[in-house]
Amino acid sequence: MAHPDGLPAAALQPVVVDWKCNLTYSIVVWVSNGTARVHFEDTVQLLQAGQALWIPRYIAHKVEHDAHSLALSIMVRTASNHKLGDGWRLINVPPAQAQWMFHLMLLTLSPLHQGQASAQRVLDTLAHFAATSPSTTRPVPLAMPRHSAARKVVSHLLAHPHGTLHLADYARKFAVSERTLRRAFLAETGLNFRQWRQQARLGALDRVLPHSASQPPALTTRWVNLANQDLVLWAVRGRASIYQLAHGEGTGRERTQQLQAGQFMLIPAGQSLRLQIEQGSLLLPLSLPAGSLPSGQHRMPCQLPVEFFQAMLHRAVSHITLLRPVHFDPLDTVKLLQLVPNYPGLPWPRSARMRSLAGTLAADTRGMLPASAAAEQHGLSLRQLQRRWSAETGMSLRAWRQACRFQHAEALLNAGFSVSMVSLQLGFSDAGNFSRAYAKSRGRRPKPADYTLPTDIF
Repeated sequence: MAHPDGLPAAALQPVVVDWKCNLTYSIVVWVSNGTARVHFEDTVQLLQAGQALWIPRYIAHKVEHDAHSLALSIMVRTASNHKLGDGWRLINVPPAQAQWMFHLMLLTLSPLHQGQASAQRVLDTLAHFAATSPSTTRPVPLAMPRHSAARKVVSHLLAHPHGTLHLADYARKFAVSERTLRRAFLAETGLNFRQWRQQARLGALDRVLPHSASQPPALTTRWVNLANQDLVLWAVRGRASIYQLAHGEGTGRERTQQLQAGQFMLIPAGQSLRLQIEQGSLLLPLSLPAGSLPSGQHRMPCQLPVEFFQAMLHRAVSHITLLRPVHFDPLDTVKLLQLVPNYPGLPWPRSARMRSLAGTLAADTRGMLPASAAAEQHGLSLRQLQRRWSAETGMSLRAWRQACRFQHAEALLNAGFSVSMVSLQLGFSDAGNFSRAYAKSRGRRPKPADYTLPTDIF
């Protein structure tokens, strides 16, 4: 059975995580949209969209939400005596900072993102959200001292807000008397040193997470060997560069591909992978058993239609966190993606020279670069290019370029651009000619997406 939009009926399912009591990790359950219920021994806490619940170690709980709600979990190894306390605690996450919750989920649970942030950094971010809840006092603006040594102290405090140096330590460090520093802080900032440091600690994350538009930072991951798993990479927002190496290859043979918002790409087992993610971007990795994806040739990214977004987001959270349907089957993700037009994406050439040439052709979205000129740029004749292209991709050069251009067109249409604008972007002088060519390639007439990504998620 399928929904009218073509998605399988099982794409969205209710979630029930039965009773558990973590001994080494604390958990945060955050509701992106809809509602969720967290059961304790003697109470039930209802979470609305934008709310999170801090659940420390040793507290037994059960989590559930319906099929049309979405929640995720963040797991962080904690010791005692930290800011969030030893009892469960409600946290209101400001809407402008919601994307950080997905980022923290990845930092604590994704193998590709592990090692990018300490447990203390995650705790500080969550404590920041708790500190900026409507019921508590916001950090006050901090005045900067004019005294040169005091300004050096301030710079160090802002760079290390949770450092343990005392005023006497700074006096020795910057060759000035402790009394001079004490006077400078009080006279020039209105706060003594201890008060200034406390406010710096409370407001430190405001400089990383500005309230108007907080964005997770740019991120470069370490190399990860996918020896025993396939991977689907989905760019929910922003852009990323994907670097791949086959098993046994040296770094000089790495393949580089760009992943744009709304695109996904398939990476079969046996690859080593490194990600370079731009600031404000969100890239979700979905692990699958080895052999789940088409093997053999590497492929270019494929565009995910906007009507798949909600179902795909539910599946991504299920892959990464413990908040998943009771009878969750990761292979259902492959069944969902197989419904996407042009799955599994265009084949990517194998050799380094042809991969470089493919990048040149993919960037030529207007189709203005003659194939002979592209071949000459890379030291090949046109005949050599056509022969090698067919051998390495299984497609003719002409068919590959056409499919690549219309994949770009589909991305623009999904972003809401008009048919006339997209036709110009692809180098068509007439929108009618573009519409006919698009229909021949895709089997349907082009039209801008009348669906926008849910604003209650980000």
